[in-house]
Amino acid sequence: MIVTVSEKGQLVIPAEIRRLLGITPGTRLNVLPDAGGFRALVDDAKKTKRAADCIGIAGYTGRAIPAKEMDVAKYAAKP
Repeated sequence: MIVTVSEKGQLVIPAEIRRLLGITPGTRLNVLPDAGGFRALVDDAKKTKRAADCIGIAGYTGRAIPAKEMDVAKYAAKP
């Protein structure tokens, strides 16, 4: 598959390859020189986040509420 390098040195990885390899925004690639070119390897350790890594990203500072105490209707979007 042929891709074109931009003036900024960027290239687009075709969607089919991104889907096949699980490459999503934020996925890290290890780019290595190779005979006559380079190889780009997906860094599996950084490909996805664990649920525990996401704790606190919403900025909530209140007390922790167990799921069984949550009232879904209270937070549902109103039409």
